[in-house]
Amino acid sequence: MRILLLCLRSPYPPADGGTIAMYNMAKALKKAQAHVKILAFNTKKHFVDPAGIPVDVVSDFNPEFVYLDATVKPLPALFNLVSGSSYNVSRFNTNLFRQTLEQLLDREEFDVIQMESLFMTPYLNTIRKKTKAKIILRSHNVEFLIWQRLAASEKNSIRKWYLQLLSTRLKNYEREIVNNFDGIIALTEEDKKLYLQLGASVPIKVSPIGLDTETYSVNYNAPLSIVHLGSMDWLPNIEGVEWFLETVYPKLIQRFPNSVVSLAGKSMPEKIYSLATGNLHIEGRIDDAKKYLLDKQIMIVPLLSGGGMRVKIIEGMTMGKTIVSTTIGAEGIQYENNKNILIADSPEAFLDAISKCIKDPELAFSIGREARKLAETVYENKIVGSGILEFYTSISKGNHQPADSQHA
Repeated sequence: MRILLLCLRSPYPPADGGTIAMYNMAKALKKAQAHVKILAFNTKKHFVDPAGIPVDVVSDFNPEFVYLDATVKPLPALFNLVSGSSYNVSRFNTNLFRQTLEQLLDREEFDVIQMESLFMTPYLNTIRKKTKAKIILRSHNVEFLIWQRLAASEKNSIRKWYLQLLSTRLKNYEREIVNNFDGIIALTEEDKKLYLQLGASVPIKVSPIGLDTETYSVNYNAPLSIVHLGSMDWLPNIEGVEWFLETVYPKLIQRFPNSVVSLAGKSMPEKIYSLATGNLHIEGRIDDAKKYLLDKQIMIVPLLSGGGMRVKIIEGMTMGKTIVSTTIGAEGIQYENNKNILIADSPEAFLDAISKCIKDPELAFSIGREARKLAETVYENKIVGSGILEFYTSISKGNHQPADSQHA
């Protein structure tokens, strides 16, 4: 099967949740014996030099790129307020990408064209005119939900209004477009239910993010230090880290004065850098996440908003880490609380979960070992890719049931 992935930005290098999800999707499909090609935006913010992409990645996926400055600009954003459209989506609608896509579809034939994100959907009509390939939306998140949750927790009235506006417009857009695909891949059952509520009647498959689990090392002698690793240009991560620093960290240090907490991720805000102490290590972009995490055992995911599935939890589980997460942070993960993860939704519960691990190292490492087992049996790329290819084959043959008649 020949599959074209349309990506919001270059999947390589897989440096954050989005790129890890896209890159491993390509690898999972290749493991399932599909022929995969990538066409991606190369954005100003996340620019990648194509010459620096490894030969094996080029050989496997033959990626092509279209440059885009997707920076949020005040004047277009202001004009968009009166347009009624979603500025989040319109920023990625460009003639250059459309022309490049048209030329590619003139040269090559594909059985499936998979859109990695809602923001690639402005090219639906172009694809329909040029090919009979099945079009699949792989939804990393139900986008409106992220902004809805951010608005709900925002205290500034003007900012709250704007976040609510973004959420409403995204929700309207998602509702209007949801049945224009031949199928949808949702990362979680929660996201599938949201699509059904939006009126989806096309086939929907729930398929998690996969990883090559054998490439992740495990260290069950790691110090019981605490780590958060996540892109700090994503608002839910900023919100969650600030919540942890304000409500959990001070009491943690009072209870365990020798504890070490490490916070890392690209675009780390200066106000968080300024909080660094002997106990609190603040770092920016990490070039090798696997190496960075290897000597840290307790991984925190203090998300209060967001949606979809957190790639870093899957990575942490694959490395045998003890994950302490909110319920929202762990959405979509097939976890068992107190067996392969610890779930905590209040500052007190979060502190108690970390405390249990520090006081009882065997408990912490037991949870890590069970997390690794879960990753190997559910989130291995070979398993994920095979399931998706079966879904595509079923859609191509026209014998897949629509979403409203599937188990939700």
